[in-house]
Amino acid sequence: MPTSQTEIRHCDITDLERIERFRRAGYGGSVSDALEGLGVCDTVFSARFKPLRQGMQLVGRALPIKLHSLAEGEISPEEQKAQEAKWEAEGGHPQKRMMRKVDELEDGAILCFDCGGDMQPAHFGEMSCHLAYAHGCRGMLLAGNCRDTQYVLKMSDFPMFTFGTRPNAFGGWIVTDVNVPVYLPGHLTHYVRVMPGDFIFGDNDGVQLIPENLVDEVLLRVEATFEKENEEREKIAAGMPIDEVYEEYGVL
Repeated sequence: MPTSQTEIRHCDITDLERIERFRRAGYGGSVSDALEGLGVCDTVFSARFKPLRQGMQLVGRALPIKLHSLAEGEISPEEQKAQEAKWEAEGGHPQKRMMRKVDELEDGAILCFDCGGDMQPAHFGEMSCHLAYAHGCRGMLLAGNCRDTQYVLKMSDFPMFTFGTRPNAFGGWIVTDVNVPVYLPGHLTHYVRVMPGDFIFGDNDGVQLIPENLVDEVLLRVEATFEKENEEREKIAAGMPIDEVYEEYGVL
């Protein structure tokens, strides 16, 4: 975490504005460098998370979701009735509660699915993406499978980074917890803890987590890097001598 001497800046902006600014100025390397400058080096997610297509930017506020496999198969009508009664007492079907939370939160949420290592079924599909998007969700980090991807890819703004794709929903899963801490596979650490309110940034280079209290400080550092590197690019393209490049900008 940052040292006590570091002043952490905050911006009076909405998450949709943060998303727009990160997408304009940010890329994986600049976000990583900003985090490293703040003493954070353990929030890179596993390379197993892949975008549905190159060029996707996954940016927004984490909404962590825990799932459990239903691979044991069908349950009896009696068990189903008891389960539905339990859900009703808790406020409705777990997926409905998840979507309500999306609706309650400020626009710009990223669904972060901890599927417990289950890779048998598809865990999310196009219609669920449309419903989430319509209520403010702006993408998904899925430690499992998605499906209906030819239609998801036609959506205007729903980037997905997943472990894979599968056509089958049978095999099954169920949401067990909504907006609670989850642990998703990491790159530099075994797991990365995702807390409600943390920020997610993903692009062609991979996905990273930005701790909640550092989001705006990272954004401002990323924007400063963007401006500096644009100037640097122009000078290098114009033929700036090598020695001058290193003298003015240091090691590239």
